[in-house]
Amino acid sequence: MTIGQSPDKLEAAWRVLSQVVDSVAESRALSYALVMVLASTPRQALSGEEIDALCQVAYELQERLAEAVELFQEFEKASR
Repeated sequence: MTIGQSPDKLEAAWRVLSQVVDSVAESRALSYALVMVLASTPRQALSGEEIDALCQVAYELQERLAEAVELFQEFEKASR
């Protein structure tokens, strides 16, 4: 704990981080579900280019969310 940090403030920060991590996990699950739905979408419903573009967006979201989770884990290790 550094000067000026109270246990209450640290506890509040951990609660917020916990909620953020939960949101990231939910976002990862939703983006995975999007990929699965798009992968099973009939080609007639969307053009191949549209499906590929949406899958690429979902993939990039997965990558960024994985990076965010990694950063939160590093923060947790460093702060304990």
